[in-house]
Amino acid sequence: MEIGVLGYIGSRNIGDYIQTKAVIDMIHPINYKVLDREGLHKLQGSKIKTIINGWFMENPKNWPPNNNISPLFISFHINPSAEKELLKPESLNYLKQHEPIGCRDSYTQNLLQKNGIKSYHSSCITTTFDRDKYKTNKTKPEGVIVIGAFDRLNPSIDFSSIYRILVSLIKYPIHKVKYLIKKQSFENHLRNQKIAVKRYHQTTKRKISSHNQGLKLANDMLKEIARSKIIITSRIHAALPALAMGLKVIFINEGLSHKNHKTRTVDVNKFFMTVSLKEFFMTNLENIQNSTDHKVYSKKIKRTITKFINQ
Repeated sequence: MEIGVLGYIGSRNIGDYIQTKAVIDMIHPINYKVLDREGLHKLQGSKIKTIINGWFMENPKNWPPNNNISPLFISFHINPSAEKELLKPESLNYLKQHEPIGCRDSYTQNLLQKNGIKSYHSSCITTTFDRDKYKTNKTKPEGVIVIGAFDRLNPSIDFSSIYRILVSLIKYPIHKVKYLIKKQSFENHLRNQKIAVKRYHQTTKRKISSHNQGLKLANDMLKEIARSKIIITSRIHAALPALAMGLKVIFINEGLSHKNHKTRTVDVNKFFMTVSLKEFFMTNLENIQNSTDHKVYSKKIKRTITKFINQ
């Protein structure tokens, strides 16, 4: 038996493959085939049971998948940028055939329910990681790891249209100054804590060119998380694996006010300390307490996937 799991060639976000790795860890030692999230509509060959999870999608006109996919929908997120296409009659008919749909967030759950699709809140598949699989030695985890604490504040030029190029060029200088000031204040504060700090990037400069590369990048990042004691991040697919591994998690919500971000973070914020930069400055790193509410979801995710595989 072979199980389909999703990757995304062309992504610059290792978080896409963190989600892939979470599925692979759960179905091991069953054989798997990594399918490209954006190309499920053109999959050739025989039918394959496939776990459909993650952010949908970059190219919504490629939806829905073709009939070679026998899907389990779990930790599924419809982003507002794609919902117009994903709520068209053809898509709704497809989702109806495969309900109930396990949704990563209440936004997706409510969206589907309003359109007559049975759905439930499954939370994220990355709450299922086991730290022992990524610890490279028996030493006690230590220090702080910072992963993309201010990624969303760092401005870039939007090349999607002439209008957006002009607008982003005009706004770029002031946004860049604000980003640099906040980042410097953050770094100064960490230095004053007198604690070992390492930094890791969840985004890549170049697009991920293969599933093997994506999985290696995810594995390397998970190993760095596993040997740390505290994580400071604004990336949910750094925060949730860290939570699952027992790290103390500080989630900085700077730059996450847009609807596209809020829909992804609104439900997971309750699992760990979520703060602004100003609030972070008043936080005692040693006194952080995480919720254990995610464990209810992670156990159900494991049961659901096991049942799907064994059917």
